[in-house]
Amino acid sequence: MVEELRGAEGKSMMNRRWWAGLAGLAGIAIPLLAADRLPGPRPRPGEEPERSPSYWMHTIPDLPRCPRVERDMHVDVAVIGGGFTGLAIAYYLKRNQPSLRVAVLEMQRMGSGASSRNSGAVGPRFRGQTLPSSADRGYQLLKAFAEIEDLGFDLVESVPALTLYTGRRVPPDAVLFGDELCEHIGSPFYSAASLRYTNTLHPGKLIAGLVEANRRHGVELYEWSPVLRIERGRGSEPITLHTPGGRVVARDVAVATNAYTPQLGLARDIIAVLHHRVIVTRSLTDDEWARSGLERWPIRFEEGGYYTHTVRGTPDRRFFYRHVLGHRVFERTTWPLDRHAREVGQRELIRRYPWLDGVAVEYEWHGVTARTRDWWPVAGRIDEHLYIAAGYNGSGVMPSHYFGYLIACSILGIPDHDMRLLRPPECHSRIPGEFARHLCFQGWMLYRRWRDARICHRYQ
Repeated sequence: MVEELRGAEGKSMMNRRWWAGLAGLAGIAIPLLAADRLPGPRPRPGEEPERSPSYWMHTIPDLPRCPRVERDMHVDVAVIGGGFTGLAIAYYLKRNQPSLRVAVLEMQRMGSGASSRNSGAVGPRFRGQTLPSSADRGYQLLKAFAEIEDLGFDLVESVPALTLYTGRRVPPDAVLFGDELCEHIGSPFYSAASLRYTNTLHPGKLIAGLVEANRRHGVELYEWSPVLRIERGRGSEPITLHTPGGRVVARDVAVATNAYTPQLGLARDIIAVLHHRVIVTRSLTDDEWARSGLERWPIRFEEGGYYTHTVRGTPDRRFFYRHVLGHRVFERTTWPLDRHAREVGQRELIRRYPWLDGVAVEYEWHGVTARTRDWWPVAGRIDEHLYIAAGYNGSGVMPSHYFGYLIACSILGIPDHDMRLLRPPECHSRIPGEFARHLCFQGWMLYRRWRDARICHRYQ
């Protein structure tokens, strides 16, 4: 009898704890879900301050200035976004059908978004997917574009790229370990490294080449002309794009705004915006360059999905370093590079490369990447005349060009074997509500930074 009473009391206690836990979860979840449905201070196109140029844009001649939209106009196709994807869409539209009137509307300068703010790694690969034939076709198309248009963007092929692991994580294909790895790359932070080969290019020169090719083929390029609102027509009616300087009426519209897409009210529950800070040091001395190991291992990726760091050597022997800042609620696309952001970045850098302490930083910029839950771009036709291509998950140099080509083919009705790669919004997994995803992302960042601090540095 006593044992039965104790058992009943134990079950009652477990039930109370279960209900208390459920109530606690509900107390957190209900306000978050409610907050997601309340009108909030969502960012609007055109509100972002002028972006500071990256190292890549500083090391090329100034791009030609393009006019603003200053009057109402009618075009056949309007492309929103003047980065790798948008310029590729416009280029392939005009190259395949020269009679079309095509206009590209860019919020700031051409290529001033993620297209000029990345590491420049490029290869026949879609992140998180195994589609070698399609990826190779995309890569060969990019090379063919450069050859046809007689453009150069410093493409270097078969570059050794290390994927770096921390703690006790050792991949089966690791080629460097422990002290040997430390000696090779000048970092005691990592436990192992695997090797693959990739290619690199100069992102600024690729942007310049795309701008030149579009101008040569007669595409109309407009800068400082953010699209504030997309007014969809009914049935076969054209779409009207509202800009500060005038309305642009188009038969077809392609949205190629990557991380800025949610500001237009599209793919808000599919795309999450992650923020990054990039620094490029002064040119390294001979001793520093030898210690960095960048001559032999010129590009490095830290293993991971969201909290990752990228290192690259530049042609003038500088140390390129990209780290994650975090996520902002409502998918805001700005992040102040204030004292706190710099302190966090410096701390993460010195944990990995202690010898860089005191080496001057000469270039610094902020960038954003668009992430999807299934690691695949949001691309395809939204309705009869509206198309989208965005969400490259931080590895978009080749995919952005190839998806730009596929969107152009889709608009023109040109068949292509790789049309199957296009997955519009309804084919993607949703990401939890905006406040909830913000807490999840930021919680993950804090955990990873705490874990970094716990890693034993061999020489400290």
